Amino acid sequence: MEDTIIYMDNAATTPLREQVLEAMLPYFTENYANPSGIYRMAAQSRQDVARARELLAASINTAAENIYFTAGGSESDNWAIKAAADAYGSQGRHIITTKIEHHAVLHTCGYLEKQGFEVTYLDVDENGLVDVGQL
Repeated sequence: MEDTIIYMDNAATTPLREQVLEAMLPYFTENYANPSGIYRMAAQSRQDVARARELLAASINTAAENIYFTAGGSESDNWAIKAAADAYGSQGRHIITTKIEHHAVLHTCGYLEKQGFEVTYLDVDENGLVDVGQL
């Protein structure tokens, strides 16, 4: 009997579609310059990132300056939570999350607790659902 693999961690990483691999190959082999660099090769990378930002923004009907690229999910979680806390902290300093969130979320909430925010960590049931009454 042949082994069947069922991959259940697609939140962490997924295989690339062939079209994405083809589009990205030049950036792994030829156009790999740091887009923040001050050298000539970096200018092309900077233009390519700007073009990608514009295409992505157009696809979701927003302005390019609203699109930010990060290195991964943990950085994104951390940045989004801290930015929201900073933006809305004057309206309230209470954050509600669950005990089963990713460590990037839980550690950021712990950091914000040290900055004076109150954080409520809700339990979930066996299906991962929050009890609305507890909320």
